[in-house]
Amino acid sequence: MMGLLDDLKQQAESVQTDDAEQRRVYLANMGFIEAAMGSAMAYFYELANQLKVVKPVSPHVYRVWGVGEFTRLNMTLAAANSRNKSLEGKDCPDYIEFIVEWQGAEPLRTVCSSQSAAKHLKEQLWQYGCKLEEKVQSAADGKFIRAAITIAPIVPTRFRFDAVYETGKIRLNIRNLANLGEDQYVLSPAQCTPALCEELAKAMLGKPHQLAELLR
Repeated sequence: MMGLLDDLKQQAESVQTDDAEQRRVYLANMGFIEAAMGSAMAYFYELANQLKVVKPVSPHVYRVWGVGEFTRLNMTLAAANSRNKSLEGKDCPDYIEFIVEWQGAEPLRTVCSSQSAAKHLKEQLWQYGCKLEEKVQSAADGKFIRAAITIAPIVPTRFRFDAVYETGKIRLNIRNLANLGEDQYVLSPAQCTPALCEELAKAMLGKPHQLAELLR
């Protein structure tokens, strides 16, 4: 018959075994994520260098609902950045980010007679990293009359990979790839490959790609 101490000892051994297994998985995930993030950073660093020379024109139409659209935007910036954080006594990737900035010749202008419509438009554009100026016309009593909004002809495209070591995943945020908008995906390190980076680059440049298949 098992006594109390024997029962507690068995439970303690089970907990220690589980903790050891969790730590083994965690350290393995660290290695997988570090390798995946490193290869992605290398790809985007080289891509930025090539784009700075080629200076492509964006093939995409960026529509601002109810206002207008930006077309034929020229590339003015391409950069790959990263940040590390300390884990288990060493520097590990925290995130990597690839940014391209597209610029057109003329801004878009609109006038909102509704304060809520102006607020919605501004919040949406800010979310997508766009820049704008607003001039508000008010009545003598301070009541809102209209807002004149000028949207700068600058559209940033961004791919950001965030390491989530606790779950062994990589979170991908894609902003303004082929239109104004933002999408998020949770990837395994095995999905975060130079092949995926290549398909992202193809989609950004308007070339045939299989990005949807890789992000399933």
